[in-house]
Amino acid sequence: MANPNLNYSFNRRGYGSHQAIMEMVRFGTRVLDVGCASGYLMESLRRTKNCHCVGVERNPDAAGEASALGFDITVDSAMAALSAIGREREFDHIVFGDVLEHMVEPLEVLERYRTLLAPNGTIIVSLPNIVSLVARLRITGGIWRYQDFGIFDRTHVRFFTIRTGRELLEQAGLAIIAQRFVGPLTFYGGRRFQTMTRLRPQIFANQMIFGARSRASLGQSNRSKWTGDDS
Repeated sequence: MANPNLNYSFNRRGYGSHQAIMEMVRFGTRVLDVGCASGYLMESLRRTKNCHCVGVERNPDAAGEASALGFDITVDSAMAALSAIGREREFDHIVFGDVLEHMVEPLEVLERYRTLLAPNGTIIVSLPNIVSLVARLRITGGIWRYQDFGIFDRTHVRFFTIRTGRELLEQAGLAIIAQRFVGPLTFYGGRRFQTMTRLRPQIFANQMIFGARSRASLGQSNRSKWTGDDS
């Protein structure tokens, strides 16, 4: 079986989840990338947005590639890495880019990592949409065959719709303040098809990207400082 931690790379086709995540990250901020794989997203954030990035990656080979790029990497599972990261560290952004669906207890992970947010910090989550048009057609046709990548990734243990993805964040004590939806239309047509995808995201979106803040911090923050699209 292919190792997804080593095979994933930065998406440069059209407008996808990586572009959406990067739009939600502010310039010059401190970023923790949970499930950072080989560090491709952190490298792009460092190069284009001057971010200080650290990562968590349980696959030692992928973590080694990220470390070779000069990043501080904790090699462990998301929950076990918390003690190594240390409670004294705070982050402006904590990114879970298509990793929560691989976890048995994503709610507990979000609740624990929420405590590492700096004031006005955000958690950015990308999740696959199990009821997208592509997935619906396959299931309607009686096809459920696991693959190495995508919605039917063989390592997925959780499956989300847009509603249950939002509910997950809300149950973790987070308030969603920005969202993006990407799918085949944006992958091949770019940003100009983002509006169409957003109109019927439950059909056209393969992935949903949410930016969220701790509900406890919202009374102290100014929404105008957020650079994302609140649609």
